[in-house]
Amino acid sequence: MEQGSNQKSLKSQQTRAKIIDTYLDLIVDKKWDKITVKEICEKASITRGTFYQYFEGIYDLMEQIETALFTEIKARYAAAPPRAHVTSTKFFEETFDCDPPYILTSWFEFCKNNSKAMNVMLDRKHGDTYFVKRLKVIIEEQLHTMMDEDGLANDAFRHHYVKIFIELHFLAARSWMMENDSYSLSDDEVISLLNSMRVGISYLSYKRERDEEDAEEQSAAAECPEK
Repeated sequence: MEQGSNQKSLKSQQTRAKIIDTYLDLIVDKKWDKITVKEICEKASITRGTFYQYFEGIYDLMEQIETALFTEIKARYAAAPPRAHVTSTKFFEETFDCDPPYILTSWFEFCKNNSKAMNVMLDRKHGDTYFVKRLKVIIEEQLHTMMDEDGLANDAFRHHYVKIFIELHFLAARSWMMENDSYSLSDDEVISLLNSMRVGISYLSYKRERDEEDAEEQSAAAECPEK
């Protein structure tokens, strides 16, 4: 009985995965909310009754796909190991860790694990723009955590950087997942490119603080010249 139940459960999982896979294939050529249940059933060679055993309709199908993706990316971020906190970028040269943090590597691991779905979701013509907006909120929260750990001041400079860095997440993921030629970069190379901006922004913050301190010292010296 147990073996038969396991086989039935496996077959059910395979059918559900087939429906999702077929739907993602169709989004390549047609906007996600314009695809019909009929089209999915014909391409997947299943009946409408089978489709409705798993999904209430196209919107429910997309919602379940997106929920699974959000659940996974949140779980990956939650699994991030603790990092040593830097109190200020003033100590950049002495304490800053230039290695890519887990927050960056986990993003590409997530995209790699869900490459087909993410290719579709990030498609500017046929993907779900609302999904991208929701995903940006999750990434932004994680980037602020990363900036806190890097000791970056929570100022306008940082918030402007975070907005740019979020867009770079998506741009890097799109380019990385779509390239399949001799110019393609490895996972580590793409992560390193993204991490270089993180290191650069922290250095700029450090340099700005140092320049301000030098200016204050020079101003003080000018006001109190040696006799």
